Amino acid sequence: MNSRHMDHPENDLTSDADYANRFMPPPTTFDELADAPDPLLQAQANKRSTKQAIVYTFSVIFGTILFGLALAFVSRAMGGPQCDSGEAKWMCTSAAEIWWPLATSLVPVWGAIGCGIILYRKYVNYIRWRPWMGAFWTLIPWSMLWMTTTFQMSISNH
Repeated sequence: MNSRHMDHPENDLTSDADYANRFMPPPTTFDELADAPDPLLQAQANKRSTKQAIVYTFSVIFGTILFGLALAFVSRAMGGPQCDSGEAKWMCTSAAEIWWPLATSLVPVWGAIGCGIILYRKYVNYIRWRPWMGAFWTLIPWSMLWMTTTFQMSISNH
């Protein structure tokens, strides 16, 4: 392969530039042909989409953990009867044991819903959507794992 080949993605019939996309309908008029996206810009959008999906997935996972830790510190700083009695607990009140799992579950749930919306928009706009499907199927079990674990923590003391 020569180096000029990589400068023109419309001539590249072997890479995954179009393989991982929904195929655009072929143009039927000259105006549709003129309005078709530039293949180079389409290839760049595809690469960006893959990177965005990876960053989004890790951001939701780490964001969930950081938000959970921040709210745990807030709960501990607020104090309460369970912490005042000398027990080493993060949730110092019964109310904190209920609101903490509910509040921290918002991040993974909304992250998965947002990922689904982005996935649909990428699919409809003929941009590489498969990495977003992978992100979605990573975030759904993450959400379920987080909620199952934190909700169990909230009911274990009652």
